[in-house]
Amino acid sequence: MRTLSEAIKMFHPRVEKAEDIESQFNEIAKAAFYGGYFLVNGKKRIYLTDIEFYLYGEKDDDPDWMRDFNMYHKGKEVPYFPKEGSLYPHRSGVDFTFENEEEKYRASFLIRAYKTSIDGDVETHPTYLWEDMFGECTCSEGGLRIIWVDDPIECILDPRKAKRVRLNRRNGQEDTKLWRFIKNKEK
Repeated sequence: MRTLSEAIKMFHPRVEKAEDIESQFNEIAKAAFYGGYFLVNGKKRIYLTDIEFYLYGEKDDDPDWMRDFNMYHKGKEVPYFPKEGSLYPHRSGVDFTFENEEEKYRASFLIRAYKTSIDGDVETHPTYLWEDMFGECTCSEGGLRIIWVDDPIECILDPRKAKRVRLNRRNGQEDTKLWRFIKNKEK
């Protein structure tokens, strides 16, 4: 199995149609669900269980399906985040971003659900992640530190695909892309 970093490095969004990118999102989701966790200040773990992807191509000839107008961090005047990944908190929760300035695209996944222990309950309110990730921030003793820890498990299942939650296209019609991935329970 690829690490999260490896899966993101393999990501290339310029494909023929939206459905063609789902296999790349699936590989990133498997790495996010089964390949490790976020470690907050060396003690709290965040295990991902439900994520939905967003993509915004900024080349003039990028197709409409590649422009998620609901994406928060976009626009030619907005500086790019590092392509290896950054956390981006916003009013809907926390995104893990993987943008590429040279290729002119922005990509991310919103963390929709997570656990703070491997056997714990799933938290389904994405905005609660603010508290679990950033709530123990201190301005002394080194400040806040959040890192991704590669820690793959043996049981890897393909995540379930679904439509993203409460999302419409620019014309007001429902967005039907299957860019939401939900972790299947291990046997």
